[in-house]
Amino acid sequence: MKGSLIVLFVAVILSCNNTRVMSANSFDQYARTEQVTDSFLLSLQQQNEVVIAFAVESYAWVRSVDYKIITLNKGVWKGYTYYKRTTGGVSEKHETINVSNDSCNGVWKFIQTQQAWKIKGDNGKDFCSGSEKKNCNINDGVTWRMLIITKDKITDPSYYEPAYFEECCPGNTERKLFIETVEKIKRAVPVKENEE
Repeated sequence: MKGSLIVLFVAVILSCNNTRVMSANSFDQYARTEQVTDSFLLSLQQQNEVVIAFAVESYAWVRSVDYKIITLNKGVWKGYTYYKRTTGGVSEKHETINVSNDSCNGVWKFIQTQQAWKIKGDNGKDFCSGSEKKNCNINDGVTWRMLIITKDKITDPSYYEPAYFEECCPGNTERKLFIETVEKIKRAVPVKENEE
């Protein structure tokens, strides 16, 4: 009996390792080899095994980016909020946020299971297409971006007002997965009472 349990335990470990290798190979295939250009994100990239971020980019009146970030290093998750204004006097603010390991592990597992790094984004065009194409229009909206960053690789798909376009012309499966994924990231990084 004891020998059977040991064999089962070894099989489970090897299975998990193979899953990680397959995921890493798949991620490497879709990710670009590069370092992020933003100095704060670059420091997170260099200090962590994985950086997962959701960003809201505004280019209408005030050019700014607002991030919710979780990082994984040596089995420990950390959370951050990061705001950067790029017009009218550049300013930035980042803050460390307590996050739940269970929530962050759930986000990471979801990303791996769904292979969210394969999401392409809309590249700022073709918001509604196919048989669901409607006369949906929005001006002065924001772009949502999801970043999955390792020590030397990055994927960063983005969608212009994805929630609006998903409601107006549903049916884009990648956009729907994108929204699901960023909602999980947002929930993993709690917002303080005076924010939002």
